[in-house]
Parts: sequence; C-alpha cells; structure tokens
Amino acid sequence: MTELLPRPERIDLARADDPRDVVHRTVACLAQGGVVGFSTESVHGLAASALQPAAVAEIRRAKGLDPLAPLTLLIKGADEVTDWAPELSETGRRLARRAWPGSLTLLFSGPSDRGLAHRLPADAQTLIFPEGTVALQVPAHPFVREVLRLLRGPLVLTRALDPEDRAATTADPIEEIPGLTMILDDGTARPGQAATVVRVDGERWSIVRPGVVEADRLARMAGTIVLFVCTGNTCRSPMAEALCKLLLARRIGCGLDQLEDRGYVVLSAGMAAMTGMPAANNAVEVVRARGGSLQSHASRQVTEELIRHADHIIAMTNDHLNALLDHAPEAAPRTRLLHPEGGDVADPVGADRETYQRTAREIEQYLERLIDELGLC
Repeated sequence: MTELLPRPERIDLARADDPRDVVHRTVACLAQGGVVGFSTESVHGLAASALQPAAVAEIRRAKGLDPLAPLTLLIKGADEVTDWAPELSETGRRLARRAWPGSLTLLFSGPSDRGLAHRLPADAQTLIFPEGTVALQVPAHPFVREVLRLLRGPLVLTRALDPEDRAATTADPIEEIPGLTMILDDGTARPGQAATVVRVDGERWSIVRPGVVEADRLARMAGTIVLFVCTGNTCRSPMAEALCKLLLARRIGCGLDQLEDRGYVVLSAGMAAMTGMPAANNAVEVVRARGGSLQSHASRQVTEELIRHADHIIAMTNDHLNALLDHAPEAAPRTRLLHPEGGDVADPVGADRETYQRTAREIEQYLERLIDELGLC
C-alpha cells in the first residue's frame, strides 16, 4: 500500500489575519529545514534556506534540475552583491544597483575564496554552485523581502514547476511536490513575467534567458550615467547636460542619438525643481547655437533613485553639493562639483543672453576637464 505524503500547509496571504505572524512562521519553517512554496514578483517557486543542505537537496531533487545548473540565491539588497562576488566588475555593480530589487537574475563566475559563498555549508555549496557559477537576485516582493530581512543567510529559489515557456501559476499542483512544508499564496506571479537572466563576464554582459527586463533597458542600466544637479533644473544643469552630450559625441565620433548605444546616459535634475518646466529660453538658444538641443527638456527633481543609479553626480554649487550629501551621504564617492577648483557656477536665471553665453562657455570649459578626469572617453 502506497504511503500518503502529508499535505503542505497552504496560507492565503490576502486573507491572513496577521501577515507579520505568517512572516515569522515562514522564517521558522525555513530555519528548521523546511521547503516553502511562495510567490516572487515573477514566479511561484520553491525556496529553502541556503544554510540547510538537506532542504536545498530536496528542492533540487523535487525539480529534477540539470545537475550543473546553479540555484538562484535571493539576497537582501544590492549592497550585498560584492559580498558574494568580490571581483565583480563595475558593469556588474551597475546592473545590481539599478535593476534590484526586481526581476533580474545575475550570473557571475565564482564563487571567490573571499566571498560569502565559502561560508555556506560545504554540502550546500555543491548543490547551489555545482560549476562555480553564482546566481543572485534581490526580489521586489514585499513578503519575500520581509522574510529575507529576518532570516539568517540567503534563500535558495527555483521554479515550482518546469513549464516550457510560461511561469508557474497558483493553479499548478505544487502540493504534490515531495518535501514541501508550506505554501504561501497571494497570486501575484503572472504568466510571461519570468525574470531575465544575465551573465556578467568582466565588463561584458549577455542575456542567458529573456524575461521581464528587456535588452534595451539593460543596455541603459549597464551604461555610465552622469547626473548634473542645480536648483530648478531649467538653466545650469540642463545646459551642462546638453553640452556634455555634445562633447562626448564629438570625442567618440557619434551622433547625439547614439550616445546611449555607446554606453553613456547624461541626465540633469534640480534640488528644488518643479516637475515638467521647460528650459529657460536663453538656455535653449545658447545650447542650440552650439549644436545641441533643450527644446524638449522637462525639469525633474532629484530623487533617491536618480542618486542611487548615477555613476557621477555633478553639482553646480557648494550648496547643491552639501544638500546632496546631507540627503544621501552614501553617494559621496560619486559626487563632486563641476568647478575644478571648488567654486560655484553662478545662476544666470533672469539674466540676458550674453550672461547665458558666458555661463555656457564656463560650463564647457569645466566639462572638458571633467571628462578627462573621470576618464569618460
């Protein structure tokens, strides 16, 4: 007579009386070696603690995975990526900083002797990194992030089922998977929302499996982002943005519309900007006379996302610089003044065209030196 396997506990997160209690129960289950089925933003998957080799072996066995395929580690945040991939290139760091949290899995060669991978149990290492490739993701799903916050160590994740080209859905009979302890169902994962898988080799990257994050978006994420900051984002920083694009395009020998394809994204924003304002008329005219365009410029405010994504943040004055660093001190290594000697670029707002021309010449002069010092091209 066939022995019936105990059915896993199923919890509907939308109907839970106390989501915090469910988080704690989930953390306890994982810490004790349980296997949990839950939703990320892209897929219904099986998860186990990376510190529990038996549970990791259970999900690998349940899935019948290619024995050489790495398992994905879910980590808390992008700031942990170099803990797992210490030799990670600048391109890899950019992708992690800009794409996470979200539906992007990054593959890196490793694990390095200096990384956290070697602190995992030896049996777990063999199961997670069978050929030395580290697969990392930071989930955006709030429940999963809360579990990770409280759990000691990362989670190991794989899809609940192996459909050909679709994500698993809540209708899939994952209850039949041996070893499953708990199922957390909120129905958020949708077909066609699979994570994009990208391999990073030095400064080069390639898509291993297409998914939510498309190639053109990845190209922008992998490029160098330069952000110019002033007060209202209608005079100085838009002029610096437009003139920097012109100088970069001339040095590289490409059109302005080809800069992003060449790996450069140049932006501007204001510390106290009103969203959607056009550039000042004199700024538009001065930039046009130099071969650039501010015709479609719309002002934007400095945001945490812009600061986090930018490789180089260039302030027009010391007041702007200090305000930026008060708001985001972690950005200090990437933040500097445009003036090479530490001075301010005066605000020409309300002045005549000749004043704007002098400001443009000043900005151009500083940009030439800035591009050289930053090694942009």
